[in-house]
Amino acid sequence: MSFSTLGQQILISLLTVFFYGLALPLLFSWALTIINRNTKQRLATYYGMNAQVYLGFLGIIVHESSHLLMALLFGHKITGLRLIKFAHPENQGSDPEALTLGYVNHRWNSGNSYQTMGNFFIGFAPIIGVSAVIFGITAWLWPTMFHNWVMFAIHPTLSNLFQPATSDGNLLVNTVRWIIWAILVTNLSVGGFDLSSADLRNSGAGVSSYIVLLGLIGLSAGVLTSSFTEWSRAHLVPVFFALSLVVVLSAVVNLVTRWLTKDK
Repeated sequence: MSFSTLGQQILISLLTVFFYGLALPLLFSWALTIINRNTKQRLATYYGMNAQVYLGFLGIIVHESSHLLMALLFGHKITGLRLIKFAHPENQGSDPEALTLGYVNHRWNSGNSYQTMGNFFIGFAPIIGVSAVIFGITAWLWPTMFHNWVMFAIHPTLSNLFQPATSDGNLLVNTVRWIIWAILVTNLSVGGFDLSSADLRNSGAGVSSYIVLLGLIGLSAGVLTSSFTEWSRAHLVPVFFALSLVVVLSAVVNLVTRWLTKDK
């Protein structure tokens, strides 16, 4: 292999790593945050700040639990934890967590690259955690729809996505399951996906270390194999097509929220 060919292979691997490992995750996180932040703002404006708790409590719990699990995975010390709480704006002067609906406070060793890099994943953990729970609930309560999602992720065609998503068995039982699914997914979407300013600042503390790791992966893959791009496309594209369905669900919830609050 010539040096020019090797250099081209390394460049392609680096671009692939940063596209799938950084650009696309940031894009999906931004989209979910913007959509669901608007949903929460409309609920807070028209029904009161704590309406977010009543209509999104499950999402809030999964959101904070995702931060917690990722912090523990990266060896951080937990210094404060509330998986869900009501906001108390009257206590803003004395309580730094007065406006939060939950929090996970943690410390890390800034001299430890692994713990420092963990901040990036801790900040974005709710996107992973809430999406995983939505997929799990769909697999449990609406398995044929989940099958459609899997087929769409692997082969993204409208025919796969819009196959009849019915279930075998009693129509009444299935209808109840679909209603429960809709309630749970809405609750998760309302409370779970909005990354706060603190979440984004926390991720920023680890982004430099994460970029270095991605660079090392891209460089190593470019030197060792010529099939890294094909492997990434085969294994990671379905993941992002699956995430696109989560974005669509969030958008639907946002549209319903807008309709419910349009005359208020």
